[in-house]
Amino acid sequence: MKKRVISFLVILGLLAAATGCGSQSQAADGKDSKTSEELQTIRLGVMTGNSDQWLAEVGTEKGIFEKYGIQLEITEFAAGINTVDAIVTEQVDIGNLADYAAVNRLGNTQENTDLRLIANYASSAVAQLYVNPKEVTKLEDLAGKGLVTQPGTVWDYWNAKTLEKAGIPEEEQVLVNVDSAQASLGVMTTGEGVAVWASGTNAKKLEEAGMEKLMDMEELGLRTDSYFVTTEKYIKDNEALVTNYLQAIKETQEWVQENQQEAAKIVEEKTAIPQEQFLENLEVLQMGVSFEQDTIDHLTGIKDWAFEAGRFEKDFEITDFIDTAPLENGDF
Repeated sequence: MKKRVISFLVILGLLAAATGCGSQSQAADGKDSKTSEELQTIRLGVMTGNSDQWLAEVGTEKGIFEKYGIQLEITEFAAGINTVDAIVTEQVDIGNLADYAAVNRLGNTQENTDLRLIANYASSAVAQLYVNPKEVTKLEDLAGKGLVTQPGTVWDYWNAKTLEKAGIPEEEQVLVNVDSAQASLGVMTTGEGVAVWASGTNAKKLEEAGMEKLMDMEELGLRTDSYFVTTEKYIKDNEALVTNYLQAIKETQEWVQENQQEAAKIVEEKTAIPQEQFLENLEVLQMGVSFEQDTIDHLTGIKDWAFEAGRFEKDFEITDFIDTAPLENGDF
């Protein structure tokens, strides 16, 4: 876990000295941002290398969060579900997680959680199934062999759908647990695992290690939605601040789409994601800040599947754990 406080105080001081214009600074669109005294801190949990991280980095670099009165304190985690753990233990205020991870967490904690999904901010079908070509040439070859997963995350859902498509009975299914996407490379190279879903940097590393792509998510009819999550109490105490955060994310997304090359340079500098890779991922990523009926239906479909598969004991309504008030108060 790596923690970094992004502060604007020094930058504001330098700008004031250079321009003689007091403590105001300019955001990406030229509008006046807030003064340092007006900034409110949001402790944000991000998944290392994920779109939520680079949106935070780019929005910070371009002064967009500052414009909306926000100073971000960013903490990186190996997976989105870890950011939710950090919310529950009050280490961060806002985190993120993918669709199945949201359903699984809510389903297993529904009686005693105040977690709330506040916005869908990205959708993609970019992940691909990488295999050891010496062990697997078709899906049916996964029978009795290690399929890598990160428990509680969207990998569980992808893997279940993979094994379902392959027609492999439960007694022949072998799952190899890892605690991060980076750790999957280790079990793949040692032979403990023979297949893993990956994208981005991890996909490149798998290819360099001799692994080959077997299929992509579209062949399973899947897409992955990503959500921002916080608690009911945090929304109640900071509703306007949460709205401003979502506004800043939306404006950052728009800036990235209009300035892709510059965004790629910022992301490479801040996260070490190569520019070419960032641009490739951006091309297949659908960004926006909303909570449309289609998103609710998507979550409900995953929830129904998970309940029928015995992932949690009691059914529930997804809408009971969605709070759109911050969206309704903004310009979305």
